This record gives sequence, structure tokens and C-alpha cells, in this order.
Amino acid sequence: MIRADGITKIFGPAPETALPLLEAGKGKSEIQAETGQVVGVHDVSFTLEPGEVFVIMGLSGSGKSTLIRCINRLFEPTAGHIFFQHPDEGEIEITGLSHERLRLLRKYHMSMVFQHFALFPHRSVLDNVAYGLEVQGKAGDERHRRAQEMLEMVGLGDWGQAYPSELSGGMQQRVGLARALATDARVLLMDEPFSALDPLIKVNMQQELKKIQRQLGRTILFITHDLDEAMRIGDHIAIMEEGRVVQLGTPEEILVNPSTEYVARFVEHADPTGVITAGTIALPFDSQAFTTVSEADGLRFVAADDLPALHYGLDDQGRLREARMNEQRLEIRSLDEALESEERGARREDLLVHCPRETVLRQVLRGRTRTALPTLVTDAGGRVAGLIDELQLIRGILEKRGPGNDSEPQPVAEEASS
Repeated sequence: MIRADGITKIFGPAPETALPLLEAGKGKSEIQAETGQVVGVHDVSFTLEPGEVFVIMGLSGSGKSTLIRCINRLFEPTAGHIFFQHPDEGEIEITGLSHERLRLLRKYHMSMVFQHFALFPHRSVLDNVAYGLEVQGKAGDERHRRAQEMLEMVGLGDWGQAYPSELSGGMQQRVGLARALATDARVLLMDEPFSALDPLIKVNMQQELKKIQRQLGRTILFITHDLDEAMRIGDHIAIMEEGRVVQLGTPEEILVNPSTEYVARFVEHADPTGVITAGTIALPFDSQAFTTVSEADGLRFVAADDLPALHYGLDDQGRLREARMNEQRLEIRSLDEALESEERGARREDLLVHCPRETVLRQVLRGRTRTALPTLVTDAGGRVAGLIDELQLIRGILEKRGPGNDSEPQPVAEEASS
């Protein structure tokens, strides 16, 4: 949807004097001292895929807000190219557009949501949401109908005739979001939109954004300095330091494998339970910790060395068909089924649960309230790929990496579904 290639932005009257120093590897402070120019962004490249939430994060002054303003050319990049997949024209270069074509791009295809709401105090909530449609020249009835639909979507359907001063900060931010959604722009640029909100309202807005994104399939470029927010909503995250992207990956990749000391410090206190997945910490079933103990009725029974009384019966495709503890058959359920159960009380000794490898640790932890037995992890084809016992779960949470004490995580392998 959007492709950035080598974007650089230098502020000052003579940005060309800073470029050779950047190429020589000098830092922002050195360049400012020598030339008086300020490096905002340097040599940033990334691809924003259709329908994803791409988060750019970093500390204050890292260049994240400068970067998002280069994407829609509120700031003109000093160097580099930005491309956009236009629904009618194919890939076009934003950095090469005339001002008239750029205005049309912003008007119909790319909306921006700011940190400070930017609502018109003299307009009703409904008219604020309808403003972008008014700019597009839509008729009054049409724009008010669409604005009301978006207010319903963000939970403010009864507030259309109110004015911004009558709304709380969280409600005003919902109005700003509804206004951006109303124009049908496929790309939303969101510059720290929730940073001014109270913590509980912020989490509610993050959940609301994810729900709306699933419903409407919008492509979102989201700026934040809040790591938990980035981990909660991002499909991919780019972490910036002094104008550069120092790591780009999924939330789990960044949390498990920080590429620099700066990133490691950033993620040190992050909650891993909503990010790290079962497949990352599971002990692989093909490791030496498992032994085939018997074969019967077309099944191969496997046991872990540290729990030899628990036997897993696998068919010739590696799918779980039966489980026994001390020769007594166990009930087998998916993790979701076990969690939906009304049963409460002591953890069961006769229940074995399994979950897909993409299940986050928070769900696996919840499953521990239902059963005292290890959790099995399955691949896309339903084959047993690994196992999570109490030790693996604790290591996965505390060490933020895969099994054992190795320096690199060792996730269970994903196999093609059959």
C-alpha cells in the first residue's frame, strides 16, 4: 500500500551540507554542531502492506513524527522516494506528485489523525465527523448519513448534536477517529492519537481501533512512544533512534530478539504474555526429551522424559488421537474449549489441552487454571509440534525467549498443512 525507500529529512537552510556527513556516519549532534542543520530522519525504508497496522515508535526526538509527515508530504523529504498503491492508477510516487495531485491524494485516499483532536469547537459532533466529506463535495444528506454511521461505529451514536466542549477527552478522540474513517480513505496516518488519554481510556481506544480495523480493513500507520501500545496493536513495528530505524519486525520478533542494546532496554519491561506465542517457547516434539514408549492400534505413543507416565498417542501424520496417564485415558480438548467451559475449582489431572502455535502465552496461562497437565502445541496441519510445561512457560515469560538457556529462541517448526 505504501513503500518508503531511503527517506531522509534534514531541517535547515542548507540541508545538502549535512548529507555527506550522514554518509560518513556522523550522528545528529555532530552534524548540528558542524553545519547548523538538524537531522530528522535518515535513510528509512519500509513497506506498509494493505490492511495492516504498522507502528513506528521511539523516544521523543527519534524522528517518528517527522517520518509520518514525510509520508503525506506535510514535510518535504530531503532525499528518498515514497510510493502509494493507487486504487485506479497502480503504484504512484508520492514524492513526485504535483501539489494539486497531492491535495487530491490527501483528500480521498489518506486521512490523518492527530494527537490533539483538532475538532472545530463551533461545529456539532456530527458536522465535525462530516467535515472531510464536505471538503470532498458530498451532499448534505449523504455526508450526515455517513457521519452518523461512523459515530455509531465508535460508540457515539447519540452524541451527534453535542459540541466538542461537552465531550470528554476520550470521546473527542473517538470523534477524530470517526472523522478520519468517514472519508473512506484506505490509509490512516495516526500521530500519537491516544497519548493524551488516561490509561484506561487509552486501552479502550486501542481495542476500539483494532475492532474497527478488522471491520473496515483500513491500512494504518501509527506513531507512538508507548511500547505496550505498539505491542498491543501493531502487526509490524519499526523502532527508531536518532532518525534511523534500528529494528523492524513483528512484536514477537522484537521482544524475543532485540537487535541492539537500545532496543533491548526498550523492551526490557514489556509484558510478554500478550505477544510471545506458544510455538516460540514450546519444547519441540522431535527433540531428545521425548521417547517412543509403545505402538498399538495404529498409534505411536510418545512420552516426555520428565513425565514418563503421560503417553501421547499420535497417528502416522503426527496428530494427537489419544492420551493416557498411568494407562488411564484422558479427556482431550482444545484450549478454547477448555476456557469456555463453566468448570471452576481445582485443576484437573485428567484433562489434556492443545492449542495452535500462534496462541499467545496469556491464553496458555489461562489454560493452566483448567488442567495440571502440559499443553500441547499444534502446527497448521493439526500435527503435534511441541509441548509447554510449567518450566517452559516460566522461561518463556521471564527470559522472553525459546526453550532452554540458549542465546537465541528455538521455536517449533511450522509445517505446511496437508
